[in-house]
Amino acid sequence: MKTLKNWYLLFLLSFSVFSQGFSQRKIVIDDPNKAVGIGREIEVFEDKTALLDFEEVHKRSDIDARFTQSIQPSPNFGVTASVIWARFTLQNKSTQKLYLEVSEPVIDSIDIFRIDANNKVTHKKSGVYVPVSQRDFHTNFYLFDLNLSSEQTCTYYIRFQNSLPMLFPLRVAPLKVYFEDNHSKDLMQGIYLGIMLIMAIFNFFIYFTVRSKEYIYYVVYVLSFACFFAYNKGIGHEFVWNNALWFNRITPIFISSGVSFGLLFANTFLDADRYFQASQKITKSLIGLIMICLISHWLGLGSVSITLLHFVAFFIVIYVLMIATYIWIQGSQTALFFLIAWSVFLVSTLIFIMQLSNILPSDNFTRNALQVGSALEVVLLSFALAYRINSDRKERTKYQAEVIQQLQANEQMRSRIARDLHDDIGSTLSSIGILSQVVENQMGKSSDSVKDMVRKIGESSQKVQRSLSDIVWTTKQTEDNFDNVLVKMKEFTSEMLEMKDIFYNFNSDNLPDVKLSPSKQYNFYLIYKEAINNIVKYSNADEVTIDLNHQDDSLILNITDNGIGFDENNIKTGNGLSNMRKRAESLGGEMEIHSKSMGGTKIRLEIPVE
Repeated sequence: MKTLKNWYLLFLLSFSVFSQGFSQRKIVIDDPNKAVGIGREIEVFEDKTALLDFEEVHKRSDIDARFTQSIQPSPNFGVTASVIWARFTLQNKSTQKLYLEVSEPVIDSIDIFRIDANNKVTHKKSGVYVPVSQRDFHTNFYLFDLNLSSEQTCTYYIRFQNSLPMLFPLRVAPLKVYFEDNHSKDLMQGIYLGIMLIMAIFNFFIYFTVRSKEYIYYVVYVLSFACFFAYNKGIGHEFVWNNALWFNRITPIFISSGVSFGLLFANTFLDADRYFQASQKITKSLIGLIMICLISHWLGLGSVSITLLHFVAFFIVIYVLMIATYIWIQGSQTALFFLIAWSVFLVSTLIFIMQLSNILPSDNFTRNALQVGSALEVVLLSFALAYRINSDRKERTKYQAEVIQQLQANEQMRSRIARDLHDDIGSTLSSIGILSQVVENQMGKSSDSVKDMVRKIGESSQKVQRSLSDIVWTTKQTEDNFDNVLVKMKEFTSEMLEMKDIFYNFNSDNLPDVKLSPSKQYNFYLIYKEAINNIVKYSNADEVTIDLNHQDDSLILNITDNGIGFDENNIKTGNGLSNMRKRAESLGGEMEIHSKSMGGTKIRLEIPVE
């Protein structure tokens, strides 16, 4: 019995010591004109099981003993699957009611338990999965009414749980202090989002001018970061999807999209494939890792997937920096602008990730480093894109000048070839024709076979001379106007048919302005020449009708003669019909030939034109 009494007295003494020890950690607020950060004044306990409830944490002496004094102004536990408990006693010596601000908008679950002087417990719940309408105040941060009037003292337990990095800056102040203090912060957030949106819209319109995909990558990259910070600062949850709580589960896609499209933009903007062939494969692999992290997060591997995502994101920033440096060393001035912008982003990313990982303290500078760095980077990258546009314009101007110079040189060469063909070979063939006629006249009573051979020489030289004239005309032809072809067709028709006393009728009076490329003009003309030649050589016709008209975006040529015709199933070789068909196919058109013995021949050619 005596032993039991001693154990009872020891228990009371221990309880008294614990109670007295905790009651001495009292935070006194006596200045109604400023916010007091209480991060170093609270006690914290990490529940690695994430299973303890308030009753256990509050009443179990073994748990009470595991609470330790916080040493950080803004308690930061990094990415953790644990539940973090914080406790403190607050005494209000000011003349106004006090409120608690948790200055971290992205926390999955916050439970506040208030114990008043009569040991009465009240409970409030908040977090990203609690609608804004159910909070004490509709703000982007978490602001709680402590129900602590002047000269009142209460004890508070706060339970924090988060799948993202666990940090919770705590401040206590009257309501008007928060309004005055956060007003300037809201202005800065508005400026940041304004810069990001302006840059995105501006470069989106540039994309429609230059049609280069890196501008689309850049726009998505900028918008992704704008959405990420709208989420990270609680703006999106407050104003955009305040009641769509499910949306908070997919918000890691913002940072994943930003990093992925930033990598795609860098790869395209720097033309990395040109300098480093493996860049495309590396880019796809890194984006694949990001997708794995994202899917893992949605499957419930919160802390592991987020830690891996931070690692992959930081590796991508380092990788892009190395690639940009290498390309700059190779002589790309565009890479220098990119390198400067990306270096700023690298420093800010390093600071932000080290803050999230609890390597650096969480304060206003470290929490906003990435936001400031991304804004500076976006502005600097816009200058880099402008420099890229200017460089591309100069290169295009230079290339156009070179093309014009080459075209002028080609035109001079074409003219020289045409002139040489006409003046040298043409004159030589003409001389052959004249000499053959002179020989034929001077032979007098020579044999008919010799005369016939000389006559054929003259005809062949004239045929070659006409063909050469057509080649010279084709070489000089650079316009798509069909009028020049029409003139050539009429000249050839007159020359060939009138020589054989063949009456002809050429109808093209209703032909509108037709556009046809020089090469198509040449093929069309050769088909026509072959048709007329066949009539002269084989048809024995004395009348020919030629109709040329335009109908339904097609040019239609009909040639009809009243000659002896031929058997379509027994076409002789050497009449050029197969060549005519091939040329018609090259023009994208169709050619039809209808003939019968002693019934004349009709040729119909239809080709598409503009």
